[in-house]
Amino acid sequence: MLRRSALAVLPAFLLALYVSSITLSAQTPQTLWIRGDSYRLKSTVYVGSRASSTPDLVIVLHGDAPFAKPSYQDSLAQRIAARFPGTVAAAILRPGYTDPEGNTSDGIRGQTTGDNYNATNTDALAAVIDSLKARFHARKVVLVGHSGGSAISANILGRHPSLADAALLVSCPCDVTAWRAHMLTKTKFAGFEGPISTLSPIDLVAGVSAKVPVVMMVGDSDDVAPPELTRTYEAKAKELGKTIHVVLVHGGHEIFLRPEVLEELGKLL
Repeated sequence: MLRRSALAVLPAFLLALYVSSITLSAQTPQTLWIRGDSYRLKSTVYVGSRASSTPDLVIVLHGDAPFAKPSYQDSLAQRIAARFPGTVAAAILRPGYTDPEGNTSDGIRGQTTGDNYNATNTDALAAVIDSLKARFHARKVVLVGHSGGSAISANILGRHPSLADAALLVSCPCDVTAWRAHMLTKTKFAGFEGPISTLSPIDLVAGVSAKVPVVMMVGDSDDVAPPELTRTYEAKAKELGKTIHVVLVHGGHEIFLRPEVLEELGKLL
């Protein structure tokens, strides 16, 4: 370890390399607050033990979490960095959300009815991902989203087609209009009634780069984002010549922390 006095006399470029080496060898998560457009969003970053100076960057986005303060995105990011030690895994707290420690990302959480998938939030997250990409000099970016986080990931692919190199969309409500109608029937909650100002991934498929492989995973008994929503998105994507593959697994909506997710991510990496 260099002493403080030695650091003071290092040339600027050597000091930068030294600080970078500390960052890339860190075993504990880093909490980063990164500005994306007008929002400041919280990211929890896990650096794999063998991450290089140009690592693969995996971005993890949580779902709508209507009844909880989400933290499971951090759990998955930690598992990713451990399973794939050459990666940097960053879990981003979506706009307006508060985590169990009381950290709150800027923005409006909404009613968890698809309203959080709007253009402002989508573009803010894209800007944060772009900053993380530059910060870690990532050679490859993979988006991994669950439920509402997968819808936003798909929106990012459609609006910012050169940002990511691959995506894993899990339990996706990728046709928001159809999903809201389903949830209105399921929950009887008036918040799912009528049109809203938001983005629906199925309307943005044309903008997705055909060079970006997209894997979709869904539980065969998912009653929140039923498999038909994934199949509808897949059909339109294939019609437009996109690179897409669907994996149907046994289970319901909460499959994000299942081993199969890491297996599919490994193929994309």
